Formats: sequence, C-alpha cells, structure tokens
Amino acid sequence: MNAFTKKIVLALIAAIATIAAAGVPAIIERDKKSSPQLKPSVIATSTTCDKVLAAKVCVDNLTIQVNSNELQQVTNRDRLFLKSGDTLRLSNLNYCIPSQTLLNKVEIKGYLFKHGVESYKNGLFTPSNFPIYTACHNIGNFQKTWKLEPGQHRVIIRILKNIGSNKIVDNSFYFDLDVGE
Repeated sequence: MNAFTKKIVLALIAAIATIAAAGVPAIIERDKKSSPQLKPSVIATSTTCDKVLAAKVCVDNLTIQVNSNELQQVTNRDRLFLKSGDTLRLSNLNYCIPSQTLLNKVEIKGYLFKHGVESYKNGLFTPSNFPIYTACHNIGNFQKTWKLEPGQHRVIIRILKNIGSNKIVDNSFYFDLDVGE
C-alpha cells in the first residue's frame, strides 16, 4: 500500500468515526422515543385490594367448596356456619400484585387453626408456580380437604413473598368457621 492509499484509508476511517460518533446518540434518542414501554397485559385492579397498601400483595377473594355443594366465594374476615363432618376444600384464590410491589417469589398457603389454636399441622398447599408480575391472578389447585369437627375455627391464608433474600409473611386474609353438631 503506497502513502497516498494509506492517507485515503485513514481519512475514511476518521470520517466514519466522526459520523458514527455524531449519529449514534441521535439513533439512541430516536429509539428511546419510538420504542414502546413494556407494560403488563393485565392491570391489577380489585375493589378489595385497592384499599390495601400499594406495595403489598393482596388476597382479593377465595372460592371454597363445602362437601360437594356449589362453590362459594369468601372474602376477608367472613364467618361461615357449617356442620360437624362437613368437608372444606379451598378451590380458587384470587390475589393481586400492585405495580409498586417488588418481589421475586410468591408462596400462598392455607391453614386451619382448630379451636383458635395456632398450629401449622393442618396446611393446604398448592404446587403452583405463582405469577409475580403486576396483575390479579387466580390459582386453583389446592389438593387436600379438611374434615371439620365441632367448634370455632379459623382459616388463614398466608402470603409469603420473597424480596431479594428476605422472606416477608402476611397473615391478613382469614375467615372464621362456626361448626355445630
């Protein structure tokens, strides 16, 4: 390569570098303006969960089945009157994750506290992988049932959310059972 060709190649490289340096920020700015923001496909809305703190995963409602009867919706702090020997099954659970909530995992467990005694022996769990994006979600594969005995009992739904390496437990959703003879 002669000296003249080297000068032309260096001039071309310098020109391309100058154009690229001036043009790349303009392309990036244009892409920022034109590329759409990623938005969740479903917005988290719920009349129950709208009253809860913005950064808290919220149980909107729970559908249960007593014996083989029709499904029945239960809201927070409800009281149900049942008979001894009835079988209770958690059917579907609706929970909402507001947009301000940061988390990397959600677990949901149901517990029956017989006679008001807090014991974690009577847990109902679901093998679901719970969605963690902003929206209201429905899960429904709790696999066991509870056979009820006389007395006053409480069913509590625990939401365990992982934020980084921290696990936060929320026991705010519950309903009471008055089981007669």
